[in-house]
Amino acid sequence: MSAAILARSARAASGLSQSELAARSGIAGSSLSLIENGKREPTVATLEALLLATRHTVVTLPTVRSDAARIASEIAAALAASDEPLAFRWFAQLADNLAAERGATRVGLTLTEPLPTGSGHWDTAIAALCEYRLNADALPIPDWIVARTGTAGSPWSPSTSDYDIPADVDRVPREFRDRGILIEAATLESV
Repeated sequence: MSAAILARSARAASGLSQSELAARSGIAGSSLSLIENGKREPTVATLEALLLATRHTVVTLPTVRSDAARIASEIAAALAASDEPLAFRWFAQLADNLAAERGATRVGLTLTEPLPTGSGHWDTAIAALCEYRLNADALPIPDWIVARTGTAGSPWSPSTSDYDIPADVDRVPREFRDRGILIEAATLESV
């Protein structure tokens, strides 16, 4: 995860504005803005000060896989470029990343709450996927995942290609179905 994503996510999760975080951390607001926009790489000390001010900390994981927050930023970029199939490929990468890890490392890939992608449906789908993979091994579910409930009464399916086939609701995992996200379990498995 980049310093920009980490700083933005920690600030958003704490409910602070940039000016409030600047005041709490002692980091200039202009520097904070540059860091959050990926235009300046902070020192470790600066990043620690920002995280401390938001009551967050850095945790390292023994993995090379991208976490949910990083993948969500890639999905947001794909959506901004109007490339829904690319957004889905990033989503599938998150499914693979979570499936490949076990225990604390799998939980660790879901700890940082992703910033909004610009689509409530995609945000809900990311939460459903994280819950689905964590439930598979009876692992703890972070609060941000539980909070993203979606709308079961208004189902949505992502566009995966030019030849989308409607999902069979009976094959959609509960974590998705309950949120109104129609993605079959088989779609979440790597080929």
